[in-house]
Amino acid sequence: MAMITVNSKEINHNINTQTTINEIIDMVLDTAENDNNVVTDLTVDGKQVDVYDNDEKLKTTVGDFQEINLTVKSSLELAFEALDSCTHYIDVVMKKIDTLTSLYSENEIMQANALFAEVIEIMDLFIQLMTKIHRSIRTHTKDNFNKAPVIQDLEIHLLSILKALIPAKERNDLIMLCDLLEYELMDNLKRWKINAIPELKKYKTQ
Repeated sequence: MAMITVNSKEINHNINTQTTINEIIDMVLDTAENDNNVVTDLTVDGKQVDVYDNDEKLKTTVGDFQEINLTVKSSLELAFEALDSCTHYIDVVMKKIDTLTSLYSENEIMQANALFAEVIEIMDLFIQLMTKIHRSIRTHTKDNFNKAPVIQDLEIHLLSILKALIPAKERNDLIMLCDLLEYELMDNLKRWKINAIPELKKYKTQ
């Protein structure tokens, strides 16, 4: 029968050759100490399998394989991993904003408009990401969690900037558009890097 490991530790309880990989996943998550655990990686005989894509291999019994390895993480671990990557994420967005303001100032409107749509989409994803990170940290730290005023202020400010950008673009008010992008949005993102993200990372040690 296949050797089955979870986070590099071998398991074998209540598993026989007719147990499917899906059943193993359910078993691992059911016996986990944390209800918010998720399988983040699965390899079967050295090949990656997508746990969330209804891969036919998930329905196969373990007797058909030699080695099955699962990586399981809590939603809190995933939240802090996402938080660690946020600084790079913000740097990428800021470079795009810099390029965008240059395109508008050079009157390269078609290219600028295409990049504008991309920046707005990225910022929407950033807001969703930060919301999920907040929720995970708050859920796990419970009474110890207290959203810092700087984070609340930055969230409100960011939403107001995005709300102002669309009508400025629709009016083709390039001066207002560039001011919002180059000064308001860039400053907001810098403050996320300097103040908000370090504030959230403090909960990692609690």
